[in-house]
Amino acid sequence: MRLLRLATGLLLVVALPGALLAQDGENPVLIPTDNTAFGGSSAEFLQLGSSARGMALGGAYGTIAKGVDALYYNAAGLPMGEGPEVALTVMPYFADTDYFWAGLAFPFGDGDFGFGAFLGRFGFSGQPVFTEADPENLSGETYGVDEVVAGVSFAHAFIDRFSAGVTVKFITDDLATGSLGGASATTLAVDLGTNFHTEFAGRPIRLSFVVQNLGGDLSHSGDALQFRDFDTRAGSPPDQRLDPPVSELQTSGFPLPRMLRLGAAYDPLSTETARLSILAEFVESNNQSPTFGAGAEFAWESAEYPIGAALRGSYQLQPDEENLDAAFNAENSNLDGLNVGGGLFYKFAGRYRAQFDYTYRHFGALGSVDAFSVAFSFFE
Repeated sequence: MRLLRLATGLLLVVALPGALLAQDGENPVLIPTDNTAFGGSSAEFLQLGSSARGMALGGAYGTIAKGVDALYYNAAGLPMGEGPEVALTVMPYFADTDYFWAGLAFPFGDGDFGFGAFLGRFGFSGQPVFTEADPENLSGETYGVDEVVAGVSFAHAFIDRFSAGVTVKFITDDLATGSLGGASATTLAVDLGTNFHTEFAGRPIRLSFVVQNLGGDLSHSGDALQFRDFDTRAGSPPDQRLDPPVSELQTSGFPLPRMLRLGAAYDPLSTETARLSILAEFVESNNQSPTFGAGAEFAWESAEYPIGAALRGSYQLQPDEENLDAAFNAENSNLDGLNVGGGLFYKFAGRYRAQFDYTYRHFGALGSVDAFSVAFSFFE
């Protein structure tokens, strides 16, 4: 009997795939080989970046980020800041949504340590509610979405060439805010980053290792998920209760967009007044296939006047484009992942610097957006 069961099992293993294919010769049943969870994570606004400069250079910016920009891209760069710095970024997004990010960072201990805090928000408000019973929004009900991240970062330069940092983030996700009641979720997450910098062929080279959004899932609860439990089955007697019990839908948790970033940057040009940095990165995440990105920044500073300027650009491959319908993304798919921008800065009073940066970002079929950043820093 044991031999018979073994033979039957082997027969099923061999014959079952053929039987599935034979069900429909023209449309065989195939098991998909790519199970990547495209769009399967929550709080994806955590991937939008923190500054126009960083957005123009993509995630590879983590190799050269320092000061306030390091709060998002790689906390290990905090001790490398020239002094206390505060920054604000504004990016009007699609469908009347907005993204804001603000941060404060400062090095201390003669550049051995760095500390900072930040706040980011994505969402919209005041959108009318249209239903089948009220197609013209005569009720005046509105709804909105409010996603917020707040965090603190700390970093230490262990030697003059190596530093490491950690960021702790508190994330809230409020959906259907307004007159609908709302559904919210909260969680904590951690970022870890390292930076190693040295010289190669007499020019600066930097390597970075960053892990972002290690934390719990977002599982929503709230008034928007509650309802009165009526028995509406056919043939059942009418419900005579004046106050039926309240039921609430139980939601599944969705993971954060967890990412591993490996970056490298090399400066083929590095003088007192000009610098050219070439950057590249590899990204592994839980919501898309592995991808690569590359960017470059040319920065110039006047030797006579307290001014400077920079031009930047990057491109990151978008694996999810392969899963979109060709007719939907054909026009702009080749532009998805393109970022270009520049910046200006001005030094005054011998120890202060004001900086403005702009970036044009393209999201393929969705179109493009503009990002603006202003920063103010103190240096010695």
